[in-house]
Amino acid sequence: MKKVITLLALCLISLAWSPHKALAQASCIGTATLNVTINTCVVGELVKANVRLQGCANPTTGQMQVGTTFFNLIPLTQPYNRVPWNYAGTESITTKPANMIDWVLLQVYNAAGTSLIETKAALLLNNGNIVDIAYATNNTIEGVYFTNITANGNYRLVVRHRNHLAAMSSADIVLPNNTSFSFSAPANVLGGAAQLANLSGGANALFAGDFNSDGVFSLQDFNGYFTAPPLNQYTDGDFNLSGAVTTADFNLYQPNSGVIGVSQIRY
Repeated sequence: MKKVITLLALCLISLAWSPHKALAQASCIGTATLNVTINTCVVGELVKANVRLQGCANPTTGQMQVGTTFFNLIPLTQPYNRVPWNYAGTESITTKPANMIDWVLLQVYNAAGTSLIETKAALLLNNGNIVDIAYATNNTIEGVYFTNITANGNYRLVVRHRNHLAAMSSADIVLPNNTSFSFSAPANVLGGAAQLANLSGGANALFAGDFNSDGVFSLQDFNGYFTAPPLNQYTDGDFNLSGAVTTADFNLYQPNSGVIGVSQIRY
């Protein structure tokens, strides 16, 4: 953020006497304009993580992409303040970064994975990075800030998306972390490869189609897809993040219909 500051200065000349000589001293009054950059101060420990969503992943590159229709539907305020997440966080942005895919929840649990420590709504970028909302005004930020964790402590991570199967880290992680934790590596995810969709290019992603985000793919997810508004709605039935609910979304759900998430991420 830049602030323009105008300083007032008055130029005066005075004589200062010493035993040997008179010295001319000058001071100024006038106006001068300075451009000052003030960085937003974000407190907490930076947690770095990345993930892919099956619904919008390019199977060849593993990168994610959404079209203009869906991008324009992404809300400026986090969308997880409802069942089943009931997250009351106030995260919001004024402008969406051009490389934003959607909102996700990143959660920190204790080392055993049995107790939730803190939840943050964050931005998912097209390269898979999960970043703090502060990224919207400072794109050098590479992770999410958490205030309730102790530096160099051991924790587990969970990532959640509105209509993809959530995932938990398979082991505890020392936070903050310099190397981004990948939820796309089967060895990193509790339950291993069975908890990730294998893309044709060899990459892995979160399973698409968990409409009600309860961690179990069932008829309820199909019913949610079937009754979702078809066009131009930010709806959980839009599994491929296209901005429309079509057969393409059913084609993502159908092969995943028997998937069951590990108990630790179920609601």
